[in-house]
Amino acid sequence: MTTAVVSPSIRKGKRSTPSLPAKSRAVGAALAKTIGARLRSLRKSQGLRLLELTKTSGVDAATISRIETGRMTGTLESHLKLARALGVKLTELYAGLETSPAKAAVLQTPAGRTDVYVHQTGKSTIAMLTADVLRRKLMPVLITVEPGGTTHEEEARAGTEKFIYVLEGSLEARVGSEAHQLKRGSALYFDASLPHLLRNAGTKAARCIAVSTPPAL
Repeated sequence: MTTAVVSPSIRKGKRSTPSLPAKSRAVGAALAKTIGARLRSLRKSQGLRLLELTKTSGVDAATISRIETGRMTGTLESHLKLARALGVKLTELYAGLETSPAKAAVLQTPAGRTDVYVHQTGKSTIAMLTADVLRRKLMPVLITVEPGGTTHEEEARAGTEKFIYVLEGSLEARVGSEAHQLKRGSALYFDASLPHLLRNAGTKAARCIAVSTPPAL
């Protein structure tokens, strides 16, 4: 995915760098610089030192420094931690990225699906199902939750909606103060500005398709 998140793939906790064409690498580098500049601006505006942000976010100081200088993009999980530590939505960290038009049609094959983010403690993965997510009106992802695992808790900006369709297994969807039991074939549509997460209390891995609009990582 050549978006605001990260170019390398992350599978089963291991990171590998796929071979990308020069144009894709150039776009990725430009996005890294944009995210880095935005992160630095947010940190400076709050009068936070690098080590202070490290302490509140749990992200290593060297990693934050590399992100701010554009030497690396960072992972979805590190972006979430930094945004929360700064008290902003993830979309604010990604402000300014939607500057060029997205392609009219984007085909993604299983072999080309290089962006898989692992939520280590929750035993869940999120695979982006299209590219240029932040330039589109929908964000489709494939979520896999292992037995006993959860996704990280999300809370999107006001006006964000989400649709979930369970492909296999069973899941408990917690949305605000409500809990919904979802089985294979179940669908759930909800206000994504409410705190929400998915939990797998079963004995088999569960998979579902989730679509958010507008994109809110």
